[in-house]
Amino acid sequence: MRYVLVSCTLYFVFFSTAPLCAAAESAFADSLFQEGDYLNAAHEYKRLLFLHPDTLQSDFIAFRVAASYQNAGKLKNAIRAYQLLIDTYPESNLAARCKNNIAQCHILLGDSKQGLSALKQFLAEHAESDLAPRAHFTIGVVHIDKREWTQARQVWNDVSLTYPDSPFAGVSNRLAQKVEDAENLPRRSPTIAAALSVFLPGSGQVYTGRTVDGLYAFVSVAVLGGASFYYADRGRYEVAVPIGILGAFFYGNSIYQGIQTARTFNGQHEKLFRSRLQQEIRESGLFGVISPPVKEVKLVLWESGF
Repeated sequence: MRYVLVSCTLYFVFFSTAPLCAAAESAFADSLFQEGDYLNAAHEYKRLLFLHPDTLQSDFIAFRVAASYQNAGKLKNAIRAYQLLIDTYPESNLAARCKNNIAQCHILLGDSKQGLSALKQFLAEHAESDLAPRAHFTIGVVHIDKREWTQARQVWNDVSLTYPDSPFAGVSNRLAQKVEDAENLPRRSPTIAAALSVFLPGSGQVYTGRTVDGLYAFVSVAVLGGASFYYADRGRYEVAVPIGILGAFFYGNSIYQGIQTARTFNGQHEKLFRSRLQQEIRESGLFGVISPPVKEVKLVLWESGF
């Protein structure tokens, strides 16, 4: 009888204190998260799941694991953690949010193709989700990163029409109007730059605003070409030929540089234009912060790349 009483007492003590231990461990993990110690927070949340797998909020804790990895910049770990939550708790109301966050992680990893595919799939499956406007808006941002101005404008026009009551609607409308200016960006034709360099070495660089480089190319080709003809005229081909080859190299390089400087000119103006758009996105305050899930206690931040 004594052993029975002792066993019952230990059983009662263990199971009555287990929830208190879980609550304390969760609070500790939450404090690490709030302090920005995301990796240690992820480890504590994982330990909490391991020790208390049947806790009522196990899906929320699993979400915190993934969010901690995402905020720490461990995006591949975050993708795996989000996918594990989807597979383990397919009925959780956090499953849709995980799919959206997976797409965001792919984009931050530079895999825009996979990110776009994931976002479009999310919209197809969760068109009525409160995250749909964000996902749709993000597709436009990806197109901007790829300098696909027309596609970005079409996406943002769709956002403003599809979600007129969403805070993303106004920002999307402004951005769609600004993207139209992409057609008026200063441009230099690589073909014209190459043609100019063929007829007059260095003129292609001058055409793209690289006057000093153009003058250097012209002088180099002129001096080497003149020297080659000079020595050839005097029958000193052992000198004329090497100098002529070197001059031909500079001549060909002048054509190549004309093409490259035209492309660089266009790229710099497109990059500046894209930076202005990204600055407006940042200043909107709508992109880069993920609102907490329903019934979630803690605010989960997403460190945006824009």
